[in-house]
Amino acid sequence: MDFFLGSEALSRISVIIPCLNDAAYLREALESVFAQTRAPDEIIVADGGSTDGTPALLDSFGDRLSWFVQEGKGVSQAKNQAIARASGDYITFLDADDRWYPAKLQKQAALLEDHPEYGFCSSDVDFFDGTGILIRGAIGKEKKPRSGDVFADLLVNNFISSATIFLRKEVFERVGGFNEEIFYAEDTEMWLRAAREFRLGYIPEVLSAYRVRAESRSGRFALHYGSLEKTFARFQERDPEYFRSRPGLLPAARAHLYRRWGWRHFQAGEYGAARRIFFRMLRQNPGSGFAWKYLALSCLPPALLARARLLRARGIEHRA
Repeated sequence: MDFFLGSEALSRISVIIPCLNDAAYLREALESVFAQTRAPDEIIVADGGSTDGTPALLDSFGDRLSWFVQEGKGVSQAKNQAIARASGDYITFLDADDRWYPAKLQKQAALLEDHPEYGFCSSDVDFFDGTGILIRGAIGKEKKPRSGDVFADLLVNNFISSATIFLRKEVFERVGGFNEEIFYAEDTEMWLRAAREFRLGYIPEVLSAYRVRAESRSGRFALHYGSLEKTFARFQERDPEYFRSRPGLLPAARAHLYRRWGWRHFQAGEYGAARRIFFRMLRQNPGSGFAWKYLALSCLPPALLARARLLRARGIEHRA
């Protein structure tokens, strides 16, 4: 793994924002970039061919940003085309419906300048929606983030939110860009490739906010988690010796993947799909009490489960 030399005074930061019909949120995202205590040197918006008011909105900012309509399809391709245009020493990404807190760029640039052993960095994040903050410091509460050689950690339980990522451009020069054959969980695949070659610096502060949208929470479980399942297989094929020397790593990664996947189906009331995924989890970890519990619950009549969940919700409201 490499060490880097540089000076914060000389470093340039490129912000890349992919968007597609995000006019309802894009202004808020851009204003959070303009409010940074360490101003970026360029903002590049990759528009996927929006048909709402996005082009007019982008034009209204004049030379405060540059934007282009991507050639082709897919967010991976949009990001890669923007990376090719970027002149920065550092590259960072912001989805058009997320936002940053003011010190994000300053603190992340300072971390990489102070720690030449890190190739990229991330931080904690808030989850929010139209009603306000849903979870404060979601990464610190739900994951086990750390700095260093984190490939195995990310494989089992990814703790990098794309709203928080900040990379040296050398990372892309070494490991390549986003995989344009992947249309779901492409960010996770990219961070895993980066982590195989570079150390990560983690900042235990909330520097970004990720928007939870209703359409992002349902209907895509199989596509998202199925893509991650294939990503694991590709890494195993690419580096079989690494995984042979760590025989428990892939079973642990797959078990955790199936835990999240099955739980999402269970929460959505898709009990048949949940059962199939919990069976997969048990093949990786036969002793999982979680899998056995929710496999049994998913076999109950749906009406009974709905009644039990309603009573539990009322009990929580009463205690509150």
